[in-house]
Amino acid sequence: MKLLVMSNIRFPEPHIESTLSSIVKKEEPEVIVLNGDTTQCYWDYECPRVIDVLYVIRSIAPWAQIVYIQGDMDPHAIKCIMAEPRYREEIIGTTMYVADVSSVKYYIMHGHQGEVDQLRKDLKAGPWDWIVVGQQKRLEIDKLARVIYTGGITREFPPEVRGYLVITDSNHYIRTLS
Repeated sequence: MKLLVMSNIRFPEPHIESTLSSIVKKEEPEVIVLNGDTTQCYWDYECPRVIDVLYVIRSIAPWAQIVYIQGDMDPHAIKCIMAEPRYREEIIGTTMYVADVSSVKYYIMHGHQGEVDQLRKDLKAGPWDWIVVGQQKRLEIDKLARVIYTGGITREFPPEVRGYLVITDSNHYIRTLS
């Protein structure tokens, strides 16, 4: 199994479709996790943005399971997905996603500002479980704390925090975007 976790995409930013296409074609994941701030969606009238980004991802990777985690900029997105008949059944819309890959759990969520130990306790995550956070200022793996910060895809971010996470059956790694 191969999971692709992308945070802070900020669709419909210019050239984002080609960036998404190159990432998905390179990685060929079975599951694509859109980890918060995928687009801006605060109200019903912004739902077309959510549907558009799902359409783009679906057209690039028709085989993949899509998980949409809401973020600060798209708190209304899950409601939009549930209102859309063609995506209601096939897209998982949530605030946190737990991926169990080869007996290792990854708690994937968007943004967290507090103490990591408290977050681990709140999630009921064990000491060997990984917490994956879509954090706009960091793209790194903290092996000691077992936290992965996934930066973002958007060009608004500095180059050192632009990237994404890949989780496979045997390991996980971060790829940076140039």
